Amino acid sequence: MKLKKLIRDLCCAIKVIVHFGREHHATISMMPGIYGKQPLHSDMIAGVDTMLSITPFGSLFKVTRTDYISNIPENEETWLATYGWHSNGHLIEIGGDRYCIFDTGSKSLYLENLTEQGKTTIELFTKNI
Repeated sequence: MKLKKLIRDLCCAIKVIVHFGREHHATISMMPGIYGKQPLHSDMIAGVDTMLSITPFGSLFKVTRTDYISNIPENEETWLATYGWHSNGHLIEIGGDRYCIFDTGSKSLYLENLTEQGKTTIELFTKNI
C-alpha cells in the first residue's frame, strides 16, 4: 500500500516538473522578437504606435521600447533585464521598476511600470509574427 502511494506521489511530482519545463521552454522560445502595443480599453490614439523589441544580450536581455508618431521614431528607451523563471517567466529590469510578464497562450506580454507618482501602469503588447 505504501509503495503504491509513493509511486502515485512520484508520478504527480513528475507531471508538475514536466508542466513547469514546458511553460519555461515556451516563454524562452517566445521571448526574442518584436511586439506591438494593443489598447487595453479604448485608449488608442490615431497615428501613434509603440513597439517593444527584446533581444538576447549575453546572459541578459535588452528591451527597447520605441514610440512612433506617423511612422517616425519619436522616443526610444532601452534597458537591460534578467529572466525570472518562477511563475510563468518574466523579465525584470535591472535597477528599475519595469516587468515584462509573458502570456505564451496568446503570444503577448504585459509591460508593468511604476511611475514617478507611485502608480502602476500596465500595457499590453502582442508579438508580431
